[in-house]
Amino acid sequence: MYSYRLIANISSIIIICSLIACGSKTVVPAPTKAPDIAKNFYTDFVINYRLDKTGLKDTFNNAISEAFKGNFDIPEYDLKVTLSKPKPASVEMEGKSVLVVVPVAVNVTKSTFLANLNAKGIIEMSFITDLDIDSLWNMKTKTNLTFHRWVEKPKLSIAGVNIPIETISDAVIKRSKTMIEQTIDDSVKESFTLKAKMQETLAMFDQPFKMSPDVNGWLSIKPELFQINKVVNNKFSALGKINIKGLTTFTTYLPATKPKNQKLPAVYWNENIPDSTVFRVLADIKTADINPMIKSNLDGKTFTEGNKSITLSNIVTNCDFEYMRVVADVAGTVNGMLIIKGKPKYDAIQNEFKVENIDIQLKTKNVIHKAAAWIGEGKIRSELEKQLKFSINAIISDAQKNIDNQLKAFNAKYNLEMRIGIGSADVESFELKPGQIEAILKTKFFLEMRIKDFRSFNKF
Repeated sequence: MYSYRLIANISSIIIICSLIACGSKTVVPAPTKAPDIAKNFYTDFVINYRLDKTGLKDTFNNAISEAFKGNFDIPEYDLKVTLSKPKPASVEMEGKSVLVVVPVAVNVTKSTFLANLNAKGIIEMSFITDLDIDSLWNMKTKTNLTFHRWVEKPKLSIAGVNIPIETISDAVIKRSKTMIEQTIDDSVKESFTLKAKMQETLAMFDQPFKMSPDVNGWLSIKPELFQINKVVNNKFSALGKINIKGLTTFTTYLPATKPKNQKLPAVYWNENIPDSTVFRVLADIKTADINPMIKSNLDGKTFTEGNKSITLSNIVTNCDFEYMRVVADVAGTVNGMLIIKGKPKYDAIQNEFKVENIDIQLKTKNVIHKAAAWIGEGKIRSELEKQLKFSINAIISDAQKNIDNQLKAFNAKYNLEMRIGIGSADVESFELKPGQIEAILKTKFFLEMRIKDFRSFNKF
């Protein structure tokens, strides 16, 4: 399911925010441990799907054609009877049931010493196939021939003696009813190899995803529960939802390899699945791992005010329970070591990370003192604070464009139509620990998938 790779892309929206917050330069006096807070680490990933009726019609028309290959001859009357489908069946799906109405051509042949006599008629048959999935992903089908009526009644007479073809044909259908129903059930099941496909698909979650070449981080997704609802019939498609509940974690280090899970998460029916996905990521970020990113943003950067300037280099980032700090060598008007510290904050109204009222100290010749006013009070300080602001809303637009581009190739490859619209992204909690940042990051987005052909499932 390539869509999970897209989810990994979405999660980077908020993950990067926490990385930028690490750039909130800091130093610490006495460490104060934050109290433990109950957190929700779980993601509700919702897929809104539209199942084209064309795919449904193909599946059931093929199943009916297979059923009509059976032997319907009546030896006691020396009659050969064949059933065929002169035109495609109509298919409607509602809830857990599929209603199929199909015209059936009944051809009756009797051989005599004079000639072969033929009679033809048309019956309209109605089938209802009930579909169900138990918690272990076993798919069950039960087809019933619920109704049939003659549209064109056949007639066959020999030497003035009428043979009751209508009655005989009705008897043929009654006698063959169970066989036709079972053949349709078997054929439909062959088209929905659900359990095997889910086992193949979930194998991709055994290992974490590398986010991207330029972000040193891994995303791990552990699906724990699936929910599905009854479908709603529409003019051209059947509409439904799939909800995947799972634990999603992000780390700046490669997690230890876990044994492969051969057991599928349970699946249940639920009629209260929301429309939008609430995607949560538990981010475990080591400052040592993100220091290269911080360096790429600030290393070699020159800050100038009037005829004075400083250039930062050899940047090191760290944090404790309360503060973050960035230590950098400075060269220029003054030479030494710059120590910048502060408390990173998340502004829910502006939806951004920022560090205000940062404390700047300058160490020269083994003496730490407050930085000169032109560094700590004026334009340079303002520029530093500006560098330490990161808008989550700003990156959503870029992420949406990136996702749209990925979807073009994905949809073409799998003959699907999928779209993802990012609604919002924010931070539910943000906690500093020695050398580590832990955050719960949440985004909402809408995912819709149009399935044109059941065979698309076999390509994943």
